[in-house]
Amino acid sequence: MATLQDRRAVLLDIDGTTLLGTGALPGARALVDDLRERSVPLVWLTNNTSRSRDAWCARLADAGFDPRPDELYTAGDATIDFLKGKDPRPSVWLVGPPGLADDFTSAGLVIDDAHPDVVVLAYDTTLTYDRIARTAHLLQAGLPYIATHPDPTCPDPDGPLPDVGSFIAMFDVACGRRPTVIGKPEPAMIHQVLARLGVAPGDALMIGDRLATDIRMANSAGVPSCLVLTGATSAEDVGHAPAADRPDQVLASLRDLLFRERGPPRPL
Repeated sequence: MATLQDRRAVLLDIDGTTLLGTGALPGARALVDDLRERSVPLVWLTNNTSRSRDAWCARLADAGFDPRPDELYTAGDATIDFLKGKDPRPSVWLVGPPGLADDFTSAGLVIDDAHPDVVVLAYDTTLTYDRIARTAHLLQAGLPYIATHPDPTCPDPDGPLPDVGSFIAMFDVACGRRPTVIGKPEPAMIHQVLARLGVAPGDALMIGDRLATDIRMANSAGVPSCLVLTGATSAEDVGHAPAADRPDQVLASLRDLLFRERGPPRPL
C-alpha cells in the first residue's frame, strides 16, 4: 500500500475530497500543510468546469489554501490542450460558463457561435434552453462532439446537482450522440500532469471521492489510489465496484489518511 511518506507527488480531487461547497473537508488543510512542509508536489485535478482557473484558485484560497497556478489542472485545461493539438485548430461552440470561455480564448482558441467546427460540452451552470436547442441542432448536423468530463452529478451541501454526465444523457436521448470525453477517467489527464512534474506513475498517489472517475483514471494510468468517503461514494458502493474501479485504499476522509500515518492531525 502506498504511503504519503514515500510519494513523490500527490494528485488531489477537489469537490467531495478537498471541498464540499465552499468549505474545506476534514483533514484537507492539514494534508496540504504536510505536503508543503515536506516539499512534495501537489496538483489539484478537477473535472469541474463550472468556473475559470482564476476562480478555482480563488475558491481554494477562500477555503484556507494557497494554491499556485501550476498546482491546478482542470478538465477544461485538458480539453484546451486537446484542441490546441489539432491542426488546423478548430473553432468552438462552447456549452460552458463565461469564465471557462475566457480560459479558452486566453489559450488562443476561437469561440464561434455562428459557424463552429466542434461542440464542447462543459459544466454550464448558466445553461439556457436556447443554448440547449442550438447545441442539439449542431449535434444533429454531425459536428464533432467533445465533453470535458462524464460526472453525472456534482457534490453540493444540499444534495447532488446535475453535472455534464446528466447533460450528456439529455443530448443522447434527443440527438442519439455520445461525445469523446477528455477529463477523468481518461488516463491522458493524469499522464499530462505527471510528465510535467517528471514523476513516474508508480511514485504518485491519486486521492478522490469517485470510483468511476478518480479511481478508474488512477488505475488506468498505473497510479496508486486512495478513495475518501466524503463525496459521491459510499462504503457499500466500493463493495460492488468492478475491478477497474477499486481503489488501493479506502478512508473516511483525508483526516484519516494523516491520522494513519502521523497520528492525529493538527486542529483545523
